[in-house]
Amino acid sequence: MLPAPGDAADVPGDDRGDADGRGAGAKGDRHYDWAMIETGPDDTPPGHDPGHSVLLIRRHRYTGELSFYRCHCTAPAGLPDLVAVVCTRWRIEEDIRAAKSLTGLDHGQATCWNSWMRWSLISLIAAALLAVALARTRSADSPPATDLIPLTRPELLALLQAAVLRAPRRDLAHTLHWSRWRRRHQHRAAICHRYWNEITAAATM
Repeated sequence: MLPAPGDAADVPGDDRGDADGRGAGAKGDRHYDWAMIETGPDDTPPGHDPGHSVLLIRRHRYTGELSFYRCHCTAPAGLPDLVAVVCTRWRIEEDIRAAKSLTGLDHGQATCWNSWMRWSLISLIAAALLAVALARTRSADSPPATDLIPLTRPELLALLQAAVLRAPRRDLAHTLHWSRWRRRHQHRAAICHRYWNEITAAATM
């Protein structure tokens, strides 16, 4: 059974919900109720302690929209602790989404470990530098404007691109050079793909 609004008084505060299940989002307050139901851990490997498994339920107080989270822990955990973990996961997902959209974390077309690692490392370093710059900007001594939202990562990146970062080259020679580079590597990838298909087909006959 889901709790009544007053039963959510032990939910810890964070950016999505405070002590009474209400949080201030970018588009207004969010009002949630939380509940947990103990379940049986049915996927414990043999020889391991089954631990404690619960189903965490979040309900929007006005729309009735439900969200479900299956949680597992080695020791008993209360509802406030589980909600705090869920909120931490939200922040991690938001950071990964920001890295994909702002620094191209998912734009690398790599087919081997070294290339993938290099691209991901550069993208994550850029995302970390952007986060540090944003934190330093927010901690500046200048008082925040009362009619503006705090500076965000996309807005900071747009300001850096306009004022600090060098604009990308658009001349014809540069464009033709990278066009030939892409087509050459796509040709090599197509040859390797056909070769691998032939090896796989021969091994399965």
